[in-house]
Amino acid sequence: MSYTHLKERQFYEDIYDRHTVEDARRGMVHYEKFYAELVNEMPEGDTIDMPRNAVVANAFYMQAVGLELLHRYENREQYLTDWMAKDEAKDSRIANARLTEEPYCHHCSKTGLRITDKSLMHRDGKHDDPEEVLFMLRCPHCDKNSAFWENGTAWKVKPTVCPKCQSEVTHKTTRTKKAITTAYTCISCKHIFKDKFNLSEKEEKPDPDFDKDRAHYCLWDKEFREHLFATKKGFEDMAEFGRKRKEKEDNKHIYDAIKEMKKPKIAELTPILTSVLEKAGYIEFHLDKPEMGRDVYIGFSCLDSKSDRDDYESRKTLKKLVDQALEDTNWRLMSDGIYYRLGYLNGRLRAYEREEDLKTLAIKSKKLKPKRQSNETADKKHQWTIKDSKGRDIIL
Repeated sequence: MSYTHLKERQFYEDIYDRHTVEDARRGMVHYEKFYAELVNEMPEGDTIDMPRNAVVANAFYMQAVGLELLHRYENREQYLTDWMAKDEAKDSRIANARLTEEPYCHHCSKTGLRITDKSLMHRDGKHDDPEEVLFMLRCPHCDKNSAFWENGTAWKVKPTVCPKCQSEVTHKTTRTKKAITTAYTCISCKHIFKDKFNLSEKEEKPDPDFDKDRAHYCLWDKEFREHLFATKKGFEDMAEFGRKRKEKEDNKHIYDAIKEMKKPKIAELTPILTSVLEKAGYIEFHLDKPEMGRDVYIGFSCLDSKSDRDDYESRKTLKKLVDQALEDTNWRLMSDGIYYRLGYLNGRLRAYEREEDLKTLAIKSKKLKPKRQSNETADKKHQWTIKDSKGRDIIL
């Protein structure tokens, strides 16, 4: 008996590479058609080597052919490894499969059947269901075959029915050297239909260009491979630049607010806050040594000189004053608030420096101007749009 699904690695490589070549050839048909149309539509005096035309041609090549070649190249090793592992697991499952109970012959009802073959199959032809092990057994008494699933259920042949009325059919089989033909006749509506199994093996026509195309489209050539990776990176960078530019155009009011936002240095915080706090009775304002990391944090402290102000009112007032003084800046009071003890107050400030953080501050600002409708002046008739490797638009 042989249950072997696992083949030599070359078997898998040949199939994978053949699919790569077939995909690439189909893509090249679209690319060559596009290239011809591009050349035909170019204004008089233009050449395909001119920057804009070359970019458009290269972009379409990447979309039609190049990105898929890179995807298959990058995933080839993992795909082959997984494919071979699945076939090896099938072999292991078949080899370890055992019938759960002693089967009876379908024909003479006797026991003592001998296993002649095991295979993985879908029950009732439903490929959505998991494969199960089917045992083929031969009876030593009547010399006929029976089939059982691993759990002991007998295999039932799905009857052929009339495609028109679903009634039972009779059949007659004829055989020649080239084919086996079965003619079915419906016992109800008399509809006749045939099923033909071709016995002659069609000789596969040699593909004279396959070896050359395999080397090219499977990216065996390092220079061509690196060229495709560089081209892909260039278009992805172009797409990212375009998205950022459009985002800034769409949110110009936010970026204008960021430009107008004051960004005082640490040394400037003391005069900004001292003048405001002293008027409200908070004295001896002091900054601690800053904490420099991904963000900048700095502690501060002061004294409340008003003896009639309790701790809650003192903290509440100081927080309000600090928030107001820093409202137009990129500094904010930390969310852990202000601590108070015996008229001594302390807290922490944080500086927002990254663009995304500054955008958040600008959006929350009460002084943010309303968004203006974008004025699209570009003539879309002269724009080429292609997709990058993630399916996003690149306008050329």
